[in-house]
Amino acid sequence: MIAWRTRAAALLREPLLHFLAAGAVIFIVLSGQQPDAGERRIVVNEAAVSGLVNRYIQAFRRPPTDEELDGLIRDYVRGEVYYREALRLGLDQDDEVVKKRLRNKMLAIAGAEAEATRPSDAQLQALLDQNPARYAEPPRYTLEQRYLGADNPALRAAARAQIAALKPGESPSVPEEPIPLPGRLESSALLDIATQFGDDFAAALEQAPLGQWSGPVGSGFGLHVVKVVRREQRPKPDLNAIRQRLENDWRSAAVRKAEDENLAALLKGYDVVIERPR
Repeated sequence: MIAWRTRAAALLREPLLHFLAAGAVIFIVLSGQQPDAGERRIVVNEAAVSGLVNRYIQAFRRPPTDEELDGLIRDYVRGEVYYREALRLGLDQDDEVVKKRLRNKMLAIAGAEAEATRPSDAQLQALLDQNPARYAEPPRYTLEQRYLGADNPALRAAARAQIAALKPGESPSVPEEPIPLPGRLESSALLDIATQFGDDFAAALEQAPLGQWSGPVGSGFGLHVVKVVRREQRPKPDLNAIRQRLENDWRSAAVRKAEDENLAALLKGYDVVIERPR
């Protein structure tokens, strides 16, 4: 173990060599190589030790002590032994968990380049222009509300009847009960309204007519009648203001496209036969 500790310490003092060795480990993993299940020799070389040290530093923000490095190497050997024995026994065959993990690794390889690509401003702007409503801020509402009381069928029927009979400029005359919420909200975001009155109340505002009483509308408190005085549509968002959202969406679409293209290319090498049960 002393020789390995000496080499590992030297690697830590050589950043470039450390980087190249770690890259070699990653390349081996991504290239899909696996040990021969019948091979009885386990070689813990410098690249393997460097990978162990590098992962430890990433996790704990410091290099391992000599004792900790010995433990990492012992665990590595243990893992290799169990891995090869499991392959020898065929434990990887028809195992849905193994299949899923290998599938996810293949997907990661297929989408790795797209994941690392940074889109240009032109690409982000095209995505924004393609679906501006997705990225626009929700409208703001100026509204009045009157709380009627706890929800029940009779109160709902009375509120509907009153609203149907209203003439322009009139307000409903159904009894109003006190509630610790404002009777009028000015230029409020839908999310803020939902925080105060609940999601169902906020959702109803999107369909409510402008300038007239409607309802009854349910909230976490009971029933309300509502008049939407103004619905303010927000301006088209600026690219820089939502750059991160656009980049996330662009990259997700690029990764899916790369995965689909990779699968299509791989399928050309297979003859797929589907036999459905009769």
